Amino acid sequence: MRVAAAVIAALALAVAGPACGGGEEVTPTAETVEGEIQEQTVGQGDAAAGKTVFTNEANPSCGSCHTFQAAGTNAQTGPNLNEALAGDDPQQIYESIINPNAEITEGFQEGIMPGNYGEQLSEKQLADLVAFLNENKGS
Repeated sequence: MRVAAAVIAALALAVAGPACGGGEEVTPTAETVEGEIQEQTVGQGDAAAGKTVFTNEANPSCGSCHTFQAAGTNAQTGPNLNEALAGDDPQQIYESIINPNAEITEGFQEGIMPGNYGEQLSEKQLADLVAFLNENKGS
């Protein structure tokens, strides 16, 4: 009886083992994953309200690190936004706020800009901030 139980247990492990992590490791690829990740998009914002987000509501404030003429700031910890945003569309500006390490401006290093503005600011605040930056970039 014990021998039969041992044989049954061994067979069960042989069959179930690969399904429980003992078999081949599979990594998903673009070809094997169905569906798509929805890209976050920026809504329509109010540029005047965005100036307040830039100067007061974001913590730390954007102006404490960036030069941006429209806000009257001249900090140099981060890129000069009058130059860095030239050619960027609103979606690119939005992405640079919520995922600042995705693309680093030459001369600056990863990790300088806080990565939590996407959680810290509401969607309305983000849309307002993007509208302010987009409307005044290059000025």
